[in-house]
Amino acid sequence: MVSRQAQKRLNKEYKTIQANATPFVTAKPTDENILEWHYVISGPPGTPYENGQYHGLLRFPPDYPFKPPSISMVTPNGRFACNTRLCLSMSDYHPDTWNPAWSVLTILTGLLSFMTGDEHTTGSIATSDAVKRKLAGDSHRWNSAENTRFAAVFADLHAANQAHIAARDEEAARQAAAAERARGVGPDAAAAAMDPEDRARLQAGREGARPAGPATLLKMAGFALAAVLAVYVALVGA
Repeated sequence: MVSRQAQKRLNKEYKTIQANATPFVTAKPTDENILEWHYVISGPPGTPYENGQYHGLLRFPPDYPFKPPSISMVTPNGRFACNTRLCLSMSDYHPDTWNPAWSVLTILTGLLSFMTGDEHTTGSIATSDAVKRKLAGDSHRWNSAENTRFAAVFADLHAANQAHIAARDEEAARQAAAAERARGVGPDAAAAAMDPEDRARLQAGREGARPAGPATLLKMAGFALAAVLAVYVALVGA
């Protein structure tokens, strides 16, 4: 059971978060349990996590703030294993380094700093920047389509995700249709849309540009031979 001190402290911290937006991080407790908090980290620009949306959990002990919470991340991210307790200086792995003056925002700011670094710890994984960027791009869709807890706790973000996803899908469909139309308008299709006279001139130009076939070459050779014979006859007659 949560202590009165933990209840009071966590309620105060939640009011602080609501009153003062912090860049890249937000958090809120569940309605049923003040000791279970859900957070969202937004990937900072200039990192492989840019524009990513990472949902995770903080689970506080009943005697918080004298002991630290457990920290885990739910959204696939390429930096931490999903749904796995992380070994950090401000997590329950290290109660000896915990400072009771630290807060939810202190914890999340520290987590973000560690996430954008390359130090390894229990619960971290190694992936390429390309993988991290791919997961960042997929994170909004994953949270809203695969993560039921995210949709329940962050209804506003879930709605924004759905609108964002719909806009992306619509734009992708528009680009695909434009590409398909571009592939379909070849030389023959373009000629069919021309004025009849322009089409006739185009066809004549194409035929004139074609290499001469054997029959054409034979005809040209005959003309040349006839011309030579005519000259010869003229000379003999003279």
